[in-house]
Amino acid sequence: MKKNISILVVSFTALCVLPVFGAGRAEVKHASTSPWSQERIIPVYVLTKDTKKNFVEEMYVPQGIAAYYPNQFTMNSKERRIQFENRYSYRILEKHQIKEDVWVYSIETSSGLTSQDRTKTFTVYFNRTALIASSGEAIQPATYALERGARMSGLSSGTVRLETLVFNEKDEQFKAVVAVSAR
Repeated sequence: MKKNISILVVSFTALCVLPVFGAGRAEVKHASTSPWSQERIIPVYVLTKDTKKNFVEEMYVPQGIAAYYPNQFTMNSKERRIQFENRYSYRILEKHQIKEDVWVYSIETSSGLTSQDRTKTFTVYFNRTALIASSGEAIQPATYALERGARMSGLSSGTVRLETLVFNEKDEQFKAVVAVSAR
């Protein structure tokens, strides 16, 4: 029995070490230029009381997906602009109502876009109530998080994307990690 365990440990160690020795011969890809061509599953949060499924899924969901990919932004004292990319594919897997106006979509997505190098990350917390204007319209969580992250960076232009976005039901608070780059 001990012999079998020893063979298993040696085999496992060899499997873990071999890729390290082979890395010197292969081209090393940096995370800063890796494409998101592999499918990944992301949560897209939508704030709406609108029951028109087509509008929500054609307007808010794609914008929420785009937030996870690099988007150009410009900011000055007069205006804030984020230019959302639409070079990705996606499929809605599920959707669930979390609160009366908070929905979460589970999305499978991929893209040929690449991540930016030299990014700084910023953690942004905001309440659900911060997203609702006096007119009753809501700013979407992903858009709000990107804008706040870009402001926190102090840059007047660059790229911004979500790394994560999570909604805490108990506190009704969102937590986002936003990556910002000067390019």
